[in-house]
Amino acid sequence: MVLTQPRQLAAIVTSGDPELMLEMVRVCSEAARSGTPVRVFFRDESIPAIVRVDAPRAPGSGGAAAAPALHQSSAQPVDALLEALAAAGDVRFYACSSSLYIWGLEARDLIPAIHGSRGLVAFLAEDMAGAAAVLTF
Repeated sequence: MVLTQPRQLAAIVTSGDPELMLEMVRVCSEAARSGTPVRVFFRDESIPAIVRVDAPRAPGSGGAAAAPALHQSSAQPVDALLEALAAAGDVRFYACSSSLYIWGLEARDLIPAIHGSRGLVAFLAEDMAGAAAVLTF
């Protein structure tokens, strides 16, 4: 019997909308529990959702200042949702390095569930190339 590695699922999150974040977690959790590796890339308007509430606000940015409102508005904090998703299987989270720059943030400002920052090209080449499906939220 030959076992094959399940094809991976890639998700690109561009919105910090709490309902879309919940939907992403639901869909990706289902895939991860079935043994599918999941890679999630946060960019654009989703960045404030993954910023630590206590992160210092960078001069001239709205990123860190927007984070507390999102963390308080969802029924469950984003960091708790992502930790639960990570526990479901082979799941990794990345933040777009260009988006972090635009928001005036650094990788150290992100919640602990995020594995670090990556460039979009690296995510496309390394994580999306082997994906059976690519979802956007």
